Amino acid sequence: MAPVENKDNVSLTCQSEGQEVTYQWFINQSSPAGDRIVLSPDNRTLTIIKVTREDQGPYKCQIRNPVSFNESEFTLNIAYGPDTPMIFPTALNYPVGATIELNCSAESNPPAQFTWLINGIQMASTSKLSIANVSLNHTGTYTCNASNSVTGLSRSKDINITVSERTTKPNLTANRTSVIENDTLVFTCGTEQAEVDILWFFNKKSLILNERMKLSMKNQTLIIQVVKRVDAGSYECEIRNPISSNRSDPISLTVNYGPDYITFVPNSEKGEIDVKLKGSLTLECHVESYPPAQYIWQVNGTVNSAFSNNTYVIKNATQEDSGEYTCEAKNNVTNLSVSKSITVKVVENPSGGSNGSTLSGGAIAGIVIGVLAGVALIGASSISSSSERLEGQTFSDSSPKMTEEVPYASVNFNAQKPAAKTQYPSSMDTVYSEIKK
Repeated sequence: MAPVENKDNVSLTCQSEGQEVTYQWFINQSSPAGDRIVLSPDNRTLTIIKVTREDQGPYKCQIRNPVSFNESEFTLNIAYGPDTPMIFPTALNYPVGATIELNCSAESNPPAQFTWLINGIQMASTSKLSIANVSLNHTGTYTCNASNSVTGLSRSKDINITVSERTTKPNLTANRTSVIENDTLVFTCGTEQAEVDILWFFNKKSLILNERMKLSMKNQTLIIQVVKRVDAGSYECEIRNPISSNRSDPISLTVNYGPDYITFVPNSEKGEIDVKLKGSLTLECHVESYPPAQYIWQVNGTVNSAFSNNTYVIKNATQEDSGEYTCEAKNNVTNLSVSKSITVKVVENPSGGSNGSTLSGGAIAGIVIGVLAGVALIGASSISSSSERLEGQTFSDSSPKMTEEVPYASVNFNAQKPAAKTQYPSSMDTVYSEIKK
């Protein structure tokens, strides 16, 4: 019988009838060495303490005398094992109806004997286990037991196998799909399948819970305690088991909110806007609201039904257009409303000149040309008249330079309208010119 690993000692003796012989040992072509190998004083006997599987192999003893040598060979066989078994494949999850095929192996000399057990019940006495068309009842602990009748040792290995049904589409429901901001909302992921994990998705991405959200009933229920406008979007739930996953149809959540954050365009920090007399002004009222808000405009407290959207237009402004303009926005779903007022002042010359009346370049040029022409005519006429009077006129002694003072002359003219649409002065201007001889 083979010696047993880590248990037996082995002694090998080399015998010879010759005289004056010497002995030398070789293990696998090398001289013996190690703490577990002991040689007798004459090298005739080699002893191995508690053999191991590494001690297996060919052993040679050489005998020499002065005229010849000889050798003998012996192969040492060690009984060992079994080591802890290994199971292949390593797949641990199977769908209903599949075939489970497992192989068990273990290092052992002589070869090990194998036994398979499922949940402690013996199923086979071979190294291979095959089960076709498995059901949920085949979920459990599978044990491979390896034994060696020579060493008297046995080792076992357990794996846990799960047999699952393929997942089916869950049914996602919500107590409401259109809510008012700050309401509470409950989603339920409906499934009758057991041993599944439930995950939640928002707009096709994994849902990140915040302090307003919580999950219950093994993640089957999602509660949003205070719904905000940022929660509007598409929701899905997904169930998973070790072999498959399935996702629900999406539910779109509508969050109704507002109106709030009302602003005017153009904006005025002082709450007052100047508009040029006979000019125009467009007021825009902006709010955040879903569904879009309905608008009411009031001027000095009186509703102007001509404007029902967020824009109010003043054309050809008159002094009667001055006053307080109020925009009121209302959401018919949330039943909330918000309003804001601004003062409009109609002026002839608005501050900054951006809204005041101005003459075009053509009109100004026409006026200047007319003034110059009038001055030229006046000068020519005055010189002619003065020359006629000089022929029979005597100069006053009080005028040392013998000059006569010419009185001021005035010319009235009207600026003519050109073909282009250009504003002109509505009154007559007087231009003074002084002519001296």
